[in-house]
Amino acid sequence: MKTGALAALILALLLLGGAAWAGSLVDHIPIRIGSDYEFTPENGVLAGSGTVDDPYVIAGWRIDAGYDDYGVRIHRTTRFFVVRGLEISGAKKAGIFLSYVQNGLVEECRLVGNWVGIALNFSSHNRISNCALRSNTDGVHLYFSCANQILSSTFDRNDTALYFDASNENDIVGNTFSGSAMGVFLDLGSQENLLYRNAFLDNLHNAHTVSPNHWDYKGAGNYWFDYVGIDANGDKIGDSPYVLSSDGDQDSFPLFSLP
Repeated sequence: MKTGALAALILALLLLGGAAWAGSLVDHIPIRIGSDYEFTPENGVLAGSGTVDDPYVIAGWRIDAGYDDYGVRIHRTTRFFVVRGLEISGAKKAGIFLSYVQNGLVEECRLVGNWVGIALNFSSHNRISNCALRSNTDGVHLYFSCANQILSSTFDRNDTALYFDASNENDIVGNTFSGSAMGVFLDLGSQENLLYRNAFLDNLHNAHTVSPNHWDYKGAGNYWFDYVGIDANGDKIGDSPYVLSSDGDQDSFPLFSLP
């Protein structure tokens, strides 16, 4: 099938959404985009012009990275783009690697068995949402990346689910971190990150933080499977904080049930 016809078929399946899309992935070689001018059909782009109202769409591919460093690598771009519905495994460095990137959306992707599932490097104003990250060394790793969002995603059986190096003012909301050696690791001065309405389940260590971060918002914190406090008034908020560090970081409003 020619590239244009294949792209049209995949885009049509994408518009169907849901279960139809989940079973319709097409094998693709690893994708490399090194500038705003490389969002092309040859690089897996199905549609879009790169504007906020019409972002480039990279969707519906199954990528076995094999011995390659990356499944998808996007570097030094500012145009708006969506990476949607990809399944990536086997990357030596990262399944999806965004470096010096702004205005990207990664959604509904499945990252399994990579060194890092999704990595952001010196990148800002990007969003990761509704992704599944399983059995990676790190699920998501941010390096010197600020003002990003990680939303409504599941992290299962990664060594470290979420790892920040010198990354500030990111929002982590509505995620599930389960079965990992470390749930969230905020290192190298990562601070002023906001984490709330997340669920921490059966991790060896739920979270590590040194610099100040925010673990609750407007009276709602996170669910911690090992929280030992009580809820005397039945408002589904623990009556005592969940302490994260000796320097004062704590969840002041730990959730008493799953968010």
